[in-house]
Amino acid sequence: MILTDKNDTERTMKKSLFTKRKTVILFAIIAMFSWGCAFPFIKLGMKEYAISNDDTAGKMLFAGIRFFLAGIITLIITYKREKNIKIKSLKDFSWLFLFGFVNTGFHYFCFYMGLSNCSGSKASIIDSLGTFWLIFLAVFFFKERLTSNKILGCLFGFAGIIIANFSTDIISKVSFQGEGFLVISTLCAAFGGVIVRIITTVRNINAVKATGYGLTIGGVLLLAGGLFLGGTLTKVTLKGIVVMFCLVAISVVGFVLYNQLLSCNPVGQIAIFNALIPVFGTLTSCILTGERFYFRYIISIILVALGIWFVNREKIKITKTIAFLFNR
Repeated sequence: MILTDKNDTERTMKKSLFTKRKTVILFAIIAMFSWGCAFPFIKLGMKEYAISNDDTAGKMLFAGIRFFLAGIITLIITYKREKNIKIKSLKDFSWLFLFGFVNTGFHYFCFYMGLSNCSGSKASIIDSLGTFWLIFLAVFFFKERLTSNKILGCLFGFAGIIIANFSTDIISKVSFQGEGFLVISTLCAAFGGVIVRIITTVRNINAVKATGYGLTIGGVLLLAGGLFLGGTLTKVTLKGIVVMFCLVAISVVGFVLYNQLLSCNPVGQIAIFNALIPVFGTLTSCILTGERFYFRYIISIILVALGIWFVNREKIKITKTIAFLFNR
């Protein structure tokens, strides 16, 4: 009779669940929809807490509270399930600190700095670059193949994002304080994906635990930065508190599912789903904040869906694909 460790059995079952094609697509869409919902909720939160567009310190403080609470809740969930959230070694802590700094702390510092000096439509397009950085980084760090499918999928995904967020100010003046910081934030997001893959596969740290520590550490760094820069939340309302807890829930669901998927699947196949975030963000903003709906959003969804399909196709020759598209 062969005895197996209960935790090993649970890990095997979890990995199986997060590698099945249908559940991968479902969990990825749920994660991207969660993050897409964050856009209108952030707008509502800024309004309720009276944070102006140019109040970078206030935004950092707001984000710090959100991610710190999300991290603590994620660690509580981890403890309830595994009865252990201890960090085994200083090296493990170093990797978790790096993850929290890059993926949450510095990432969102650069994002809010850039957003304060850039239009929303341009920011959405630049923010999507993280998707494509991660696909290319996976080729370098994990020896994943950069196939014609992935290139074609990236082109479709990027086209969909541009169509969803196109406006005349996209070609306006470029500055390091605006677009520059946003590009840096996308690189942080991409390297965050690489780091969490290393943490979960090389350091063998549970993805949920890694997410909890990453969010907590990043949240503390953002809180410290916001307070250092003089950030304050001068107005607190019941609606604002509800919005904050909605954002916390969004962070827990989105980051836990996404990081778990990254730990169990080829990075490129999961990264392309990020192209859905600005599309979902635009659609949910129309519903929750009354923004105008445009027909181009439907075209955008179709293009992004095609991009995801191409990247996740196992084998398909680009010449046959082009022939199929244009010879019908």
